[in-house]
Amino acid sequence: MLIIDLHLNGKIVVIVGAGNEALKRIKLLENEECHIIVIGEKPHSEISKLSRTKKITLKKIKLTSSLFLKKYKPFLVIVSTTDNHLNQKIVQTAKKMKILSYASDSPESSDISYLSLIDIKKTIKVAISTGGSSPIMAKKIKSKTEKCLEKNISNQDIHLIKIQKFARSESKKFISTQVERKKFLYVLMNDKRVKELLKDRKYKPIQTIIKKMVKNWQ
Repeated sequence: MLIIDLHLNGKIVVIVGAGNEALKRIKLLENEECHIIVIGEKPHSEISKLSRTKKITLKKIKLTSSLFLKKYKPFLVIVSTTDNHLNQKIVQTAKKMKILSYASDSPESSDISYLSLIDIKKTIKVAISTGGSSPIMAKKIKSKTEKCLEKNISNQDIHLIKIQKFARSESKKFISTQVERKKFLYVLMNDKRVKELLKDRKYKPIQTIIKKMVKNWQ
């Protein structure tokens, strides 16, 4: 099993079904900046609310086939209806069309797995997986791991990640090779001035230092 982080920004994700299970999947996708289309005849009240606030697109229809895949051509389709036969029909059609698919009632036939995800200040994500063997144990281990991470990851670590993101962006403007950019980022991380400014939460001066350092990098 290969654990990856899908980049869904700007992609179309279709969720078939509009009940509790669909709502869980929507909540996991809320911060992904993807276009979420929900198809279901009787939507959950929260799903209807999300539709009214334009956070998702809701299609109040009863599906009987997988033809909608040709219309929307999603990057990912998540199937969560109570009709097992329809769920499998959609998954099989998606596979033929090279569309990633997930069926709530049949994870083993799906292209992706949902992991127990720990999200630390919307900056660090840690996934716990048992390879589908025990979702209950994955949640239990997640609870233990989450407490440990919260104790050991400081606000300074979070800000350093954001600084590194800024530095990576700046380095691409002036440093041509990936090897040299990597060296620059390591030097920056150990720079005494940056460390001192980071302690005092002076982020703007750090950005100024980064801009000077990257221009003078040889």
